[in-house]
Amino acid sequence: MVYRRLGLWGLALGAFIGSGPAVCLAVPVNLTGFVEKDFPSGGGTAESGKVFTQEVTSSPTTIGQSSWITQNGWVSGWNVKDIRFSYGEDSAGNNSLAVGFNTWANSSGTYAPFGQANGDPSGTPTAYDPAHLGAGTPTSDKSFALVIAKENPTDPTKPGEVVAIAGVPADKSLNGLGTNGYTVSQVDLNRSSGGLAYMFGTPMNKYLGNLAYDPSPSHPQLEFTVANFKDLVGLAPGKGFWVTAYAGSGLDGVAGETYMGWTYVSGLAPQIGVPEPTTVLAWTLVVGGFAWKARGRKAKGVA
Repeated sequence: MVYRRLGLWGLALGAFIGSGPAVCLAVPVNLTGFVEKDFPSGGGTAESGKVFTQEVTSSPTTIGQSSWITQNGWVSGWNVKDIRFSYGEDSAGNNSLAVGFNTWANSSGTYAPFGQANGDPSGTPTAYDPAHLGAGTPTSDKSFALVIAKENPTDPTKPGEVVAIAGVPADKSLNGLGTNGYTVSQVDLNRSSGGLAYMFGTPMNKYLGNLAYDPSPSHPQLEFTVANFKDLVGLAPGKGFWVTAYAGSGLDGVAGETYMGWTYVSGLAPQIGVPEPTTVLAWTLVVGGFAWKARGRKAKGVA
């Protein structure tokens, strides 16, 4: 389910502690910045293998946007149509999860860069809409977040322990080592009042992967990877994992934000990928329960 503004969310969490040596990352798909090409719905192609697709919004205006954006025939770069997942593993056991946030095309069949709030397909930055997700300016809180949880051994209808959050933080002081500040981190329960965008904690660089591109007109959609994914969630044949997601800004004032509620991802068939190096950091996940709510603040109202 998708909300313009989210109410209170709660989930009891377990504990997860781990460390390990640096390994190579098996990239499951060829990432080009065009999600529907790279993650064909239904999967089964030699290039992409099995793809899991979860619908997020039902129309190009679901999250709400200023009337002048619609009149221009544009669609806000925060409106995520669906999120797609593909898992890759090579013969040496190196593995990763690739994720694509598939935004809506505009009336001309082109995309605004992911995060371009006003939907301008040229990607022209404005004072309220800086060009880059990782921009460290006081006026930028652009963020996307994917929270990852294990299966629940006692209740398969609900998420189990939360093990990581991947994305670009709203608080740019928490930016990671990846492109545009991309990071895979622990979930910081002390920052839950700010919503998912603010819940990035200690980096978990063993699982970093990378953001494929700084979204732009030539690579407009969001694609990223999480390394060592099998270890992170305990992935095994017949098993899946849970995710919840956010994309948006509380400051742009011209468009809403996208939320995806908890979703169970299953049935991903591994395929051979291309190795690339990654780094390592010992890590610990906080134990406890948390509740979060989306930010209800906007610098301006949406027309």
